[in-house]
Amino acid sequence: MLNDTEISSYIKDGKLIGENYDPDCLTPNGYDLRIGEHSGETVEKNQLFFISSLEKLSMPDNIVAALYIKSRYSRHGIFSSFGFVDAGFSGNLTMTFYNFGESIRINSGMKFVQIVFYEINAPAKNYASRSGNFQNSNGINRG
Repeated sequence: MLNDTEISSYIKDGKLIGENYDPDCLTPNGYDLRIGEHSGETVEKNQLFFISSLEKLSMPDNIVAALYIKSRYSRHGIFSSFGFVDAGFSGNLTMTFYNFGESIRINSGMKFVQIVFYEINAPAKNYASRSGNFQNSNGINRG
């Protein structure tokens, strides 16, 4: 797992977060992604909703990432299931959530999800060369 110093070093080299990096979002062992586009400002109870990351990722071939909803939102009944962000991925992330709790307001720029980076041995084929379905995504992409 990369720590804040390692994350900062990658970012200075133009890797991990290619656009909209904010040093105030850096955590000891990750980075708080902010909401870019979203499918409505008020999310009602029992509602599915989508957001994109404000940050555009630029994953090198030796790094993957895992996502975790910030606990303040899970405590209010918002849940999601995430997969890994693949080595070689580039673009905005589209994330799906479900609100089991009371209605809640969300706004662009809010810190919503923590991303944690892990170093791996470079794969034989990265995301772009293996499938790349969402490569260079902009905004919400429901594929």
